[in-house]
Amino acid sequence: MSQRSQQPLEGAAAPAATFEQRLNERRRNTEWKKDPRRIEPAECIGCDSCMRACPPQFSAIYNQGLDVVIVPELCNGCAKCVQACPVDCIYPDAEWQPTQESLWAYVEGQVNFRDQ
Repeated sequence: MSQRSQQPLEGAAAPAATFEQRLNERRRNTEWKKDPRRIEPAECIGCDSCMRACPPQFSAIYNQGLDVVIVPELCNGCAKCVQACPVDCIYPDAEWQPTQESLWAYVEGQVNFRDQ
């Protein structure tokens, strides 16, 4: 698999431990045992409480248009967002799918903007 693989690499020497590694390699830390979280768009009120609650070392939650989304490769499953959500619309996502390229481009743009 390529370095920018979206699924965990088989036999990878080290887990993607830092935010930058997870962003560059587009894969979850293989040591994380909890499922990433997902937001149910039909239930979300767009208050962004989850975004503010997500620890900065993960930065897994983004606004994508009118929806608030969690990037599963960046989410360690800590549930800080669940605790902050006033409408309980965040769930474990055992069957998560790799993040689409368009969202990765958006996330990279947000990171670059934040770092300026």
